[in-house]
Amino acid sequence: MKISSKIHTTLIILINFLLLHYVVSSLPIRFDMTAENAFTLSQSAKSLLAKVEEPIRFDFYKTKSVEGVSPQIRMHIQNFGNRVEQLLRQFERASNGKIILDIIDPQPDTSEEENAIAAGLHGQSLPNGDRVFLGLVISQGDSEHAIPFFDWNKEGSIEYDIAKAVHEAQQLSKPKLGLVSSLPLKAPPAPMMPGQPQQEDQYIITELESSFDVEVIEPTATELPVGLDMLAVIHPIGLSESLLYDIDQMILSGKPMLLAVDPSSLFFRSQQQGQMGMMGRPNPNTSSDFQRFFSSWGIEYSPGDAVADPNIAYTQQGSMQPAWLIFREDNMSQDFLPAAELNAVLLLEPGFIGLNEDSELDFEPILETSDAAGTVNGMMLQFTQQGALLNQLQTDGQSKTVAGMLSGKFTTAFPNGKPTNPAETEVADDGASEEQDSDQLYTGESNVFIIADTDWALDQFSIRRQNFLGMMTIQTINDNLAMGTNIVEFLGGSQDLIGIRSKGEESRIFDRVQALEVEAQKQYQIKLQEVEDRISEVNQEITQLATQQQGTGLIVAGPELSEALQRLRENEANLRAERRVIRRELRKDIDALKWKLVSLNIGYSPIGLAIFGLLFYRMRKNKAL
Repeated sequence: MKISSKIHTTLIILINFLLLHYVVSSLPIRFDMTAENAFTLSQSAKSLLAKVEEPIRFDFYKTKSVEGVSPQIRMHIQNFGNRVEQLLRQFERASNGKIILDIIDPQPDTSEEENAIAAGLHGQSLPNGDRVFLGLVISQGDSEHAIPFFDWNKEGSIEYDIAKAVHEAQQLSKPKLGLVSSLPLKAPPAPMMPGQPQQEDQYIITELESSFDVEVIEPTATELPVGLDMLAVIHPIGLSESLLYDIDQMILSGKPMLLAVDPSSLFFRSQQQGQMGMMGRPNPNTSSDFQRFFSSWGIEYSPGDAVADPNIAYTQQGSMQPAWLIFREDNMSQDFLPAAELNAVLLLEPGFIGLNEDSELDFEPILETSDAAGTVNGMMLQFTQQGALLNQLQTDGQSKTVAGMLSGKFTTAFPNGKPTNPAETEVADDGASEEQDSDQLYTGESNVFIIADTDWALDQFSIRRQNFLGMMTIQTINDNLAMGTNIVEFLGGSQDLIGIRSKGEESRIFDRVQALEVEAQKQYQIKLQEVEDRISEVNQEITQLATQQQGTGLIVAGPELSEALQRLRENEANLRAERRVIRRELRKDIDALKWKLVSLNIGYSPIGLAIFGLLFYRMRKNKAL
């Protein structure tokens, strides 16, 4: 074949390839190869769109030309904007014509930029003074909702944010959620001290307020506000009898409730200061209970015992914390819709709950430990090192339930009627009290979600706040907030939003590497604790010898003391040697696995091409023969 013919053939192949690429990219056909279908609309989103009756307009403000930043940041912003646009087009196609999408480029000093600012979109300021817009305005009739800026740190929740905005655009009013909590989830209206900055709400409040009208109820209140659609009780401490009675009646009326108790609140343990902290007394707010209701419902819960589990323990920087538990897919009920798509829920020193055989209610376990879990005394957690907990576990070979859904026909926790206030004067005998008693509910169908931990709701254990281009962004570090909002949404809101909330939220981990680390960490902690115990015994012996040899205030290092010191040095050397061996073995297995994966990723393409070329050559050769 002539050289010119080869060149023409090559050009024709390239042109055909480009045309084929253009045609294929123009077709509305997509294949999502991710494990969780992160780039495909969920059935919940499609169900939500199927309920749209009136047309909805999507005005997507996306800055196409980004200047004044590094090429890496420019490419990151543009690629992220393209992914958001592709997702919006999926919404448009799935709506059967009910969604009208308009892509708008708000160039500087244009009417489009003014419209974006007027709609409440937040443009990111660049060093050259320009702004980058990446927000959405959803309008239906007179209702308008805006997503000020799509956060690339929360790319997995973009589908939920869009679907939620569609849902809110069709709502005339939000359901009313009552919140009773001893934790400072809601920031005070003014700084505690003059000159201090205004505190922020815990982010779970921000999440709930987007879907609910949240009304905070102080634990010292004597009654619930009227008109509540559901209730959340988190770390109940010191609630009055009259408030408990109102909670009882609300549950029996069919209103759902989220209940969180805790045998060992890390927040209040960290707040333990002053005289009580110096005297070693426990903070009275550390443990919470709901005993009056638990006894009525048949719930078994010990407010003094926490759960530890080395199989699902949280590990950070080579240190295992057996009472900090990470619940993944294997430890979650996949049949329970709010937990079906969660990846990792972190609970800190949780308790455990169960249902006794005499109860007539149904209890569905949602979060469960492995069968290696055991119980530890909650008060000892603040005095015991995390490694020593492994030797204190009281295991029975059965998993522990730390969260579950209680449903069925509830019985009142106040069989003797509404409690009376001793401070009140006697009520006149005019029949008013009998009329009040006659209004009491004694049974009723309802749903109560119970979780034996409260620290999961705090920002320090669930999110990171980051400043990017002058705007504070939120990055979730686990699915704690997704779990809480999922459950509240499931109990009192739109169930169509639940299956969307946590899609692709967390980067995937190497399960095999994690298993190697956990196994090595378990061995490391046990051996380390054994050596530390031996060192402690030697130290006690040294102290006794030193006390016996005190004369004129000087300590004489006799043979026994020298031998004891030598044993201490040998034990310390053994400890260091054991650490080196364990870490070397851990790294050897992980590095070998890493090398195999890297070799496979690098080599599969050229190896496959070589095999294809060899097969093609043999086919041509056989055909020629």
